[in-house]
Amino acid sequence: MFSRNKKILARKKYISPQNLIFFCTGIMVGFLSLLIIMLVFTLKNQDGINVYLRGETILGFVSQEVERQIQQEYPVYMAELKADIPSLVEKYTQNFISIGKLEIGGYTVDLPAQFIRELEDDLRRDVTFYVLEIFKNLEEQGFVEEFSHNITKNIVSTLLTDLNGQVINIPLTRYHSLPVTVWLH
Repeated sequence: MFSRNKKILARKKYISPQNLIFFCTGIMVGFLSLLIIMLVFTLKNQDGINVYLRGETILGFVSQEVERQIQQEYPVYMAELKADIPSLVEKYTQNFISIGKLEIGGYTVDLPAQFIRELEDDLRRDVTFYVLEIFKNLEEQGFVEEFSHNITKNIVSTLLTDLNGQVINIPLTRYHSLPVTVWLH
């Protein structure tokens, strides 16, 4: 059995260096001929290459990428924002209540400073609680999908207006470039 495997190994074809050089030369000649054909076509056609893209295809790619990015970044952003809410409420509700006296039925009552502080603290806690509840409801209502859909729609409309018919010059050499016209429909 060992001698049989040895005969099979001995029968394997050996690739000579001449055949390898011939193969590599063929690949290089094919690549260079393709490059020369593209250059001749480009120099003969002054308009360059026209690229036609379908809006639905771009919409699909952009929508997938935007949803992926939002799915990754939205929870992190919301966690940071939720951590900052108490300090933001504190900042924007300073001097929110400027009551020193309360008039009820024609009688004026002086309110103690401690009562006003407690009232302001209660209001800040309530505002913080309700803002956090709003964010929790946004997460539950599919806000991410709606947000990504709006971003995608804005990106595609911007691409359709800004990129449609735009000529992009791709430099090939110092003096020559390949004009590529992009058409979106």
